[in-house]
Amino acid sequence: MRVSQIILAKGFGGAERSFVDTALALAERGYQVQAICHKRFSKIELLQGINGIQVETVNVGSEWSDFLTPRKIAAKLRAFEPNIIHTQLRRAAWHGGHAGKIVGVPVVAKLHNYVDLTKYRYIHTLFCTTQDQLQYAIKNGWPVERVEVIPNFSRIQPIETVRNFKNTPIHILSYGRYVKKKGFDLLLRAFKSLLDSGVTAQMTIGGQGEELAALKSLAKELQIQDSVKLGVWIDDVTAALDAADLFVLPSLDEPFGIVILEAMARGVPIISTHTKGPSEVLSEETARLVEIGSIEALAEAMIDCVQHPDQTLERATRALECYRRNYYQDAVLPKIERVYKLITSNS
Repeated sequence: MRVSQIILAKGFGGAERSFVDTALALAERGYQVQAICHKRFSKIELLQGINGIQVETVNVGSEWSDFLTPRKIAAKLRAFEPNIIHTQLRRAAWHGGHAGKIVGVPVVAKLHNYVDLTKYRYIHTLFCTTQDQLQYAIKNGWPVERVEVIPNFSRIQPIETVRNFKNTPIHILSYGRYVKKKGFDLLLRAFKSLLDSGVTAQMTIGGQGEELAALKSLAKELQIQDSVKLGVWIDDVTAALDAADLFVLPSLDEPFGIVILEAMARGVPIISTHTKGPSEVLSEETARLVEIGSIEALAEAMIDCVQHPDQTLERATRALECYRRNYYQDAVLPKIERVYKLITSNS
């Protein structure tokens, strides 16, 4: 089967990771993949030179006034002759969906966020990552027979067994885009409380973004700058997780949170806020779930994890097994393939 994967963002976050991982995983399974991305996609090198993947780029304008991009994409699709098109994020769904209509190829779209579905008018089937997104789509008029719940997945190899805490001081890890909704300012304040409780710890918050200067200023104000690494871009996620004792996701809003899958895969104990995505993936049996926006709850959870390592590692062990069963690529790719085959056989 020939599959065209499309994303038209320039940066690199969870959706872009999904695009890259899906293209790589399909190529590994013998598919011929066309990866269409923005001309300035920041991680295009992850797909270049890979057997089975043909990388194409386009320069993209706005969804409202750009009438050329769908035709540019359609020309690339005609040359590749895909059986199905798979888009990620709204702009790709709009332009890629229109291009799919032009060439007469069915299009599926992965719904990463709670967005206006009018931009998905050319899409045959929606892939929702959670049951909550499914209910959102149906509530907003999407036909129930053309929506599937297929969770995000990770290609990170699951560790064999969970390890005991490795570091003195304890090493806490978090990463993501430096934007307000990620709650990294709250995590810095909670980490200050952890240190004040007498726990010896270091913390890395990997990432880049508009909040970097503010976060550095806050770390200095809290007098924890010597114990916190900020502005570190993490290319080798596996190595970073393997060096960590705890992973904390302090988000104020998180539709899914691929980062928690990565932590689950490497057996790192997780603390997460009770946001929509993590609440479906995790439970009190597999992680510490805390109130959204509460510095005190984050701090108490970190202290509790350090003070009760046996319980902490038991939760991590159950999370690792959950990852193997439900979120590793070998568990999720067959669900995507099933939908591809169903749609193409009926088109």
